[in-house]
Amino acid sequence: MTIDRELFMGFMNLHDAFLNESLQRSSMLNCPLMADPEEFHISDRARFERTWVAFLYVLVEAWQSEKMGSVRSFIASTTPIDKLKALLMEAEHDGRLDKMKAIRHYMCHRDRREYWDDGRSAIAGELHFHESLHMAFSEVLHAVNRWMDSSESATDSTV
Repeated sequence: MTIDRELFMGFMNLHDAFLNESLQRSSMLNCPLMADPEEFHISDRARFERTWVAFLYVLVEAWQSEKMGSVRSFIASTTPIDKLKALLMEAEHDGRLDKMKAIRHYMCHRDRREYWDDGRSAIAGELHFHESLHMAFSEVLHAVNRWMDSSESATDSTV
């Protein structure tokens, strides 16, 4: 299978969004948890968690965008995406994507948000889900990277 430039660049766009959110996740994981739950929301850990989820939502938006339809089809032709699709569908139905969007809006649109906007506290109780979603994206994107590394056609000069 030859990867044309548009598909390759679309994949790279998704991969770059993943790397951005992964960097925020690493920073969050390197911060200690606060012993006092009342101080959690002002801690560096909470700030990095909100930033991580904001960037994770950017990745979700990119993945789900109409523009990425052919890229999703390409990815699905190289690796299973059922787990990722199921997580996203579940999150759509149970409101978790709406919470992620609220976090992204809170973190990136402060000109329109209050200090105690819903997005500030929407991370509460969602760490396991966000980790699961991060890992599902990680598995899919790494599998495509491995496929491209092992496929001679993936290194076609059209890319």
